[in-house]
Amino acid sequence: MLISPKRILWPTDFSALSMHGGHYARGFRDVFDAELHIVHVIEAQLPKEMTVTLAEKLPITPPEPEERQAADDGLKRLVDEEFGGADNIKCVTLFGRPWARVCKYANENEIDLIIVSTHGHTGLRHVLIGSTAERIVQHAPCPVLTVKDPEREFLIE
Repeated sequence: MLISPKRILWPTDFSALSMHGGHYARGFRDVFDAELHIVHVIEAQLPKEMTVTLAEKLPITPPEPEERQAADDGLKRLVDEEFGGADNIKCVTLFGRPWARVCKYANENEIDLIIVSTHGHTGLRHVLIGSTAERIVQHAPCPVLTVKDPEREFLIE
């Protein structure tokens, strides 16, 4: 049995650990000559009256245009600096619940492999709603490689 992912998805929140996952995404992209999709999700803020409700489909307020532009600019810089502006990379800024948007994007774009770091900016929120990575693993339409804090590596730089 051979594995040969042709479309790899790497969701990033621009944190240092998320960037570590990007090293794996770049490595897999290079080894399999795959198309890399880099996605940043601007997390939807819950309405003020909603404090503990955790459903996926809650009414949400869209991001400010400046926030979306900053995310788009961040993705462009990331590709230029970390990937040398490679041609087979697609960058997308999405809006909503990160795990749900990543899984929906993966399904709609026939992604073969998702590479996600196990912790990003979530902090204490992990206790309340579970980590984004955990939810992606639970709901993804394809295999998911989770990347932990870099204690032990198999990447060769």
